[in-house]
Amino acid sequence: MVVEDNNNGLAPIVYGHKQSAVVPGHVTGEVNHDLTNMDLAMKLHYLRGVYYFKKSDIVDSLTVFKMKEPMFPWLDMYYQISGRIRRPEEAGSRPFVKCNDCGVRIVEAKCNVTLDEWLGDKEFLSRCKHLVPSKVLGPQSFFSPLTYVQFTKFTCGGLAIGLSWSHVIGDPQTAVSCFNKWSQLLQDITAPSKPIPPNKLENNSISSPSDVAPSSVKEVESLGDTWVLPSDSKLETIANHCEGNYNSTMATYSFQIKDHKIKQLQSGSSRVGDFEIISALLWKTIAKVREGKELDTVTICKNNPARSNKNLSNEQSISSVKIDSAVTKLDLSELAMAISKHATKETHVIEAFVGGENGFKDLVVYGANLTFVDMLDLDLYGLMLKDQKPANVEYAIDGVGEEGAVLIMQGNENDAKLAVLVLPENELQKVREVLDSSVLSIN
Repeated sequence: MVVEDNNNGLAPIVYGHKQSAVVPGHVTGEVNHDLTNMDLAMKLHYLRGVYYFKKSDIVDSLTVFKMKEPMFPWLDMYYQISGRIRRPEEAGSRPFVKCNDCGVRIVEAKCNVTLDEWLGDKEFLSRCKHLVPSKVLGPQSFFSPLTYVQFTKFTCGGLAIGLSWSHVIGDPQTAVSCFNKWSQLLQDITAPSKPIPPNKLENNSISSPSDVAPSSVKEVESLGDTWVLPSDSKLETIANHCEGNYNSTMATYSFQIKDHKIKQLQSGSSRVGDFEIISALLWKTIAKVREGKELDTVTICKNNPARSNKNLSNEQSISSVKIDSAVTKLDLSELAMAISKHATKETHVIEAFVGGENGFKDLVVYGANLTFVDMLDLDLYGLMLKDQKPANVEYAIDGVGEEGAVLIMQGNENDAKLAVLVLPENELQKVREVLDSSVLSIN
């Protein structure tokens, strides 16, 4: 497969980019969406999702214009994602979203390989970054879109729909539900579309400020108006600062694991779920690769079953798990049980810490420790083009700290799960080698 390399003059995989914007169908008016403490704790992170659709009569019939048409009533509902970040001039003041109808950025592109070639190349790292704009907020945040949607056509007629979502406006559950609503309107543009009320802080309980740092986050120096992880976290600096491009030495790699393989791994302990056993496997695998480096604490991010059902919010549950023994010497069942039974909840501690006594802090959550993100109960395949489900769905995270993150979600088959690893690029090959000799070789 030809990889984009402008320095060597090679043809890019994805080319012919065209940009436009879609705004709400009706003027929103003077509305502000307040950001909670947890929103601000997640502001350095970005969700990047890609939905792949095979060639069909439905895909052939859907022009970009037709796919943009239901976005007008969609943004009437979710007008907040069409706004821009504002930072009050007073030092220490809370940023907010100005719902000024500036729009969602739309990107159209083409790919010079087939969809099967794209998905079939097992050596292809960080494939999502070609199909989703790798943009961040700032340095001119009042110009920076919170959300991007990219439509990429493959030579075979297949289609990829990429979503770039600023984590500051909502967690993975929020992003998936919001984007699924667009697809529902694509099926029936007359469907009810009541606007989502803006978040108001007087309706939220705000934790008392605290300067006690929870173990699941890492504080970084104040980043001002550029919300991206700085280079002293062993991530490369921004390639084009003014345009808000983001590049790093972190890379992604995904693989599927069949349910019967998961059951084999669970044979030592039937009391743990799929997320816990897969997390335990990858915790132990990465610990082997990082031999000599302590990996006794990990962070667990899960959907909060007690969430308030607000449509734009960061309400995920964040916990930490610490063990006293060497990870590589423990059985998978022991690690899985630790994740299942001995996680310390830290969500409220994070909320208090980000709004500490000396003002709002800039925090890294994903990758402060090795972080496992449970996305198994999210309706990833609920985004449909008319009656056609995606052939594959993959999510990754940008802005991950050097310890890395693992996202675990439903695979493209009913009997498989997908693990997406976001790790330093120089570790990924070693992790893959260990996996190839263990779980991936199970028949």
